Amino acid sequence: MFFSKKNILVKIESTYGVDSTPDGSNAIETKNLQISPQQGTRVSRDLDRPTLGNDAEIPTSLYTMLSFDVELAGAGAAGDAPGFGPLLRACGFAETLVALTSATYAPVSSNYESIVIYYIHDGELHKLTGSRGSVSFNLSKDSIPVMTFNFTGLHNDPTAAVAVTPDTSAFQVPLPVTKANTPTYTVDSFAVKAEAFSLDMAWNVAYRNVVNSESVIISDRAPAGSLVFEQEEIATKNFWTLSKGVSLIPINIVHGTTAGNIVQITGSKVQLSQPSLSDSDKLSVMNMKTLWTPTDSGDDEVSIVFT
Repeated sequence: MFFSKKNILVKIESTYGVDSTPDGSNAIETKNLQISPQQGTRVSRDLDRPTLGNDAEIPTSLYTMLSFDVELAGAGAAGDAPGFGPLLRACGFAETLVALTSATYAPVSSNYESIVIYYIHDGELHKLTGSRGSVSFNLSKDSIPVMTFNFTGLHNDPTAAVAVTPDTSAFQVPLPVTKANTPTYTVDSFAVKAEAFSLDMAWNVAYRNVVNSESVIISDRAPAGSLVFEQEEIATKNFWTLSKGVSLIPINIVHGTTAGNIVQITGSKVQLSQPSLSDSDKLSVMNMKTLWTPTDSGDDEVSIVFT
């Protein structure tokens, strides 16, 4: 078996934990695809014996974990959901489609969706039913922007896979992060000369196996990240003052310029903290930590919009 021969199929579950049977049209374009099957708690019997040595462990529960990267790009047409839309929905986001206009993803605090994931590895199939996870976004200069996903799903014994031809035509060719391709990167409405951006949604995802219930739950989130941009003179923009107190400022990033391949990431109440300075091509760049907070109405720390 060849390690590089692997792909995944993903489909929203209509009933939690029940296989919704994805096919080739549900294929996901991935990078760095890694699986960790048969995770879980194991207990030793710790029997008394007249000699030294181990006891065999008994697995009390099994689940499977999967991680991978997906290139961040548009949906192909304004108003369509991107091919990776089901992944975001299973990471605590609600999807709102406006025909011919936009697809918006915003975090929710209840009614979380789930997906089944078919991990196909050179003719072997691992199913992760009831899967939920978390996602982080990373945009760095001269690089392809990516989303990193980490999923936990209910364990199913592997089987031989039925041959499937993956269709990834819904995935667009990504654009590298450059001046031309990333027209907007503002912090407190100030256009910074930016090198990098990251945001980790940091969902608390846990596998639970209790009497009468086995599930993967989402119980909290703590979105945070970092910014890297060229240092400005204080008279131009005083980021030291912004990061010293409890100021909550807007951040707005737009990547892409052509309809169907535009992604916008925004937050209206982001706290900056712990600035540090480093060298980039002999220029002084500022590194900032960010904490993304909701407004009083809630569930709006971040908005991801595809147009």
